[in-house]
This record gives sequence, structure tokens and C-alpha cells, in this order.
Amino acid sequence: MFVPPPTHITIIGAFSFSVMFLLAKLLEGRANSFTLVFYRSLVQIAISLGGILKNQEDPLGAKEARLWLLVRGGFGSGAVIAFFFAIQNLPLPDAVTLQFTTPPFAAAFAVCLAGEPWMTIDKIGAVVCLGGVLLIAHPAWLFGSSGEEEEATTAEDIDPLMRVIAIGVGLSGAALAGMAYMSVRVIGHRASANVMVLYYGVMSEPIVIIGSKMFLGTWAVWGDHWFAPKDYFFLLLTGLAGYGGQYFTNMGLQQESAATVRLFFARHIQRSMYKETINHRQDIHDNPKTFLQYFCGAAYSCLKLTFWSYATNL
Repeated sequence: MFVPPPTHITIIGAFSFSVMFLLAKLLEGRANSFTLVFYRSLVQIAISLGGILKNQEDPLGAKEARLWLLVRGGFGSGAVIAFFFAIQNLPLPDAVTLQFTTPPFAAAFAVCLAGEPWMTIDKIGAVVCLGGVLLIAHPAWLFGSSGEEEEATTAEDIDPLMRVIAIGVGLSGAALAGMAYMSVRVIGHRASANVMVLYYGVMSEPIVIIGSKMFLGTWAVWGDHWFAPKDYFFLLLTGLAGYGGQYFTNMGLQQESAATVRLFFARHIQRSMYKETINHRQDIHDNPKTFLQYFCGAAYSCLKLTFWSYATNL
């Protein structure tokens, strides 16, 4: 059976995450980050458990890998909550660019904790990645202050203090994601990609319930009101896209060293999709058909990549 190479598996996972982040942005103001993770986790539990039962796997994974499976699930849950918060409080391209700091974090953790080599190209990629984050974050200590009024003027009228908080949370999410991806390398093939997704989903539920009470003052993580049918549809798609992102990313990292997570820079191919989507955001809200057009176009690009790898036997 043909299996795409790790690079292409990772790109498919990156595309799935791109769709998930887009949906999170479209749900801004109607579902907070804890609610998004709550519904995403329910969908992922159902799909991953179905795959595990079909393949007759142990849902707990190998005994020697269970500690790292807990690490994968716990850090992954925190990372997704942080990313959703950043996405809903920053312009989407800025929030996603902050997520690009995950590769150097993952590489550093892999070198320190998993004993993997860090090649020269990985070091160069880390420097380029962090340099781009500085340009996005535009810290006053480096670039100077351009005045409070100018700093607060963004496409979405973001408060300067909230921008700083969102950037900090986004970077924290990148570090948590780096630790989660490093743990996949330690787990290796002692647990399948579906088992890792299941751990994430099961551990996310109590984390988001407690987090919602601590930070928002409510246990009603499922939402304090009924959503519109379109919102429930978007929440379902968020779970499906999140499952695809985690499943394919886990598969890619099981076959490729974590230090070479420079492969995640392939997410830059989604950048044009973000820009075009943001330019037509109101159209997407008013016309679901527009959203499906963007989704199908990007999906077609990923399918072309997969079939190309098969045709060239890479």
C-alpha cells in the first residue's frame, strides 16, 4: 500500500490545521477558546476511538509509552487553547505566524530531551523563524514606540494590552506544541497516531472545563447559549480538521526526526489562503458557498501533492 513520504504527510496535516484555525477565526465572538477545544475534542474522541476499535488496538497504548502519551495529550491541549485564544484576539495572519515558532521549540526540546541531532539547516530555519516573529510582534524595546494611538490601530482595532497578552499566549502555545511534538518522537511506533489523538481528546475535556471555570467563571464550557445551525456545522468541521491535523502530524513525526520540523515551514504555502480569506471574510460569513470554494481549492492542492508523490514514487 502506498504511503506518502513524511514531508507530504506533514503538509497534509498543516493544511488541516490551517482549515481549523480559519474556522476558529470565523467563530470569533460566538465561541471562546475553551468552547472550541471542548467540541473539537468530542469529535476527535469519536473518530479516533472508532479507528482504534476497527484496528483492534489497545486504546491506552504500550505501557512504557503511557507517560509520554500523557505528556503529548496534556501539552497538546494547552497549546491548542493558547492558539485559539491568540487567533481570536489577533489578526489571523499574525496569530498563525506566531505559531511558526513551534519548529525551533520542538527542535530544541528534541535535542535536549530526546538526544536528536540539530543540523545546520535546522539552526538557520530557527533563526529565520524567530526573526519573522520579531517583525510580527514588533516589540517596542527593539523597534521603538510609534505612539499608543498608532499601535492600537489594526484591522480589528485590537487594544495594545490585549495584543501583548495574545502574543505572549501565542508564543506559550508554540512552546507547549513543541513539547507535544517532541513527545511524539519519544513515543515512536509504540502507539498509533489514533491513540495519541485519543489521549489528547480525553485529556482536553477536564482541562477546558476547569480552565473555563478559572478564567471565565463558568462551568458551561459547551456554551451559555444555543448556537446557530451554521455555528454547529463550523464546530463539527473544526473537530474534523483538528483530527486530520493531529493524525497526519503524528504520522509524519513518527517517521521524521523532530529536529527536522523545519518541514512545518511548509505551512507557509497556506499563507496566501489566509490572506485571500481575510480579504473576503464578510463574504464567507454571509455565504457558506464562498467558504466551501476556498476549502475545496486548498484540498485540491493537497491532493495534487499526494498524487504527484505517488506518480514520481518519492
